[in-house]
Amino acid sequence: MANRVFNESQSYAGSWIMYVMILTEVPVLILMIVLYATSDEKQEMAIALGVVMGSLILVFVLILHLKLETKMDNKSISFRYMPFIRNWRQFPKESIKSYKVIKYDPLTDYGGWGLKGNKTTKVYAVIGNEGILLDVGEKKKIMIGTMKSKELTDFMENWMED
Repeated sequence: MANRVFNESQSYAGSWIMYVMILTEVPVLILMIVLYATSDEKQEMAIALGVVMGSLILVFVLILHLKLETKMDNKSISFRYMPFIRNWRQFPKESIKSYKVIKYDPLTDYGGWGLKGNKTTKVYAVIGNEGILLDVGEKKKIMIGTMKSKELTDFMENWMED
């Protein structure tokens, strides 16, 4: 069989989450600037304004740099979740007992997006409500989010038999 490959990269850049963050951060910054302008304690308000602006900018930059990358080929499934997981985590085909491309509710099933987990399931999701659930044995499952469930389903159709 030909060497088939599935690649996906997901991030918050350009998503609705980025725009919601901007819409919530801008009013806070405007309020802080107004408080600074009307305050008698300019030095203390300048420090508070700097701390708030710095915090908001750091959180915004972190969110923009979050990226889930997934690579699958005929031999393994690999992923990394930048900047928290920099090295590729790889699962050889032989270590995967079963898989299922699923639709899920991020909030009720896993408590939201991001790095989540409990004793049996680890979740790596950026955005959306679809993913691949891998059973890697020893009562351990891994769910990797995807925005390309159709392509992933097509890729995985004969993957275990290859």
